[in-house]
Amino acid sequence: MKKIYIVTTSWDDGHKLDLKLAGLLEKYRIKGTFYISPFYLKNKLTKEEIKELSEYHEIGAHTLTHIDLTSIPIEKADKEIKGSKIYLEKMLGDKISMFCYPKGKYNQRIKEIVKKNGFLGARTCNGGNFEFPKDPYEWGVTLHASNGSPLMTLKIYVKTRISVKGLIDWESRAKLLFNHFLVRGGIYHLWGHSWEIEKSNEWDKLERVLQYVSNRKEISYVTNVEALTLYKHTF
Repeated sequence: MKKIYIVTTSWDDGHKLDLKLAGLLEKYRIKGTFYISPFYLKNKLTKEEIKELSEYHEIGAHTLTHIDLTSIPIEKADKEIKGSKIYLEKMLGDKISMFCYPKGKYNQRIKEIVKKNGFLGARTCNGGNFEFPKDPYEWGVTLHASNGSPLMTLKIYVKTRISVKGLIDWESRAKLLFNHFLVRGGIYHLWGHSWEIEKSNEWDKLERVLQYVSNRKEISYVTNVEALTLYKHTF
């Protein structure tokens, strides 16, 4: 079977700085999926800004209030999931196909609700992945654009066996994992938060990573739902 090469990115919460991040992605012709919780952040995107993002990138749902879905009654979880889809679809006049679990928390019942409400897939925060899972409602990522989770970093290292340099900083980790991806193929999925990039003062670092992974003829640069579709069509 011919190897496939897909690069996709996703960015959570819906902060105003998503517009700055989108500008960097567009500079390197990389697409993103922006998972938005419309009633979560103080510095959240306006409706007009979300519409602007949707012109080039994908908008995904992330619940209404960014609540841990596994910590609340199932009826409330259903309202959070369904409500976020309805809210964004009404705003954009377009279908919302992808969902992201707040804080990466989910279980079988939550997955079933996401599927029942018409989402095609859902993204988790499980790192070190290059393959689209058999269950599209448990889609992992390759890495987090942050040094904020040493445990996640260690799990990625154990899973991929990249150089120990990848333990030190996420920029090195991103490049090493991308090199690994070029050999094995699959899906390279970078995930993060624009507000986190700002807080860590890592815009230059993010740009270097985006430049490193961009402009490869053999790679398809797509949104999350496009990656799902492309992957399925290879079988």
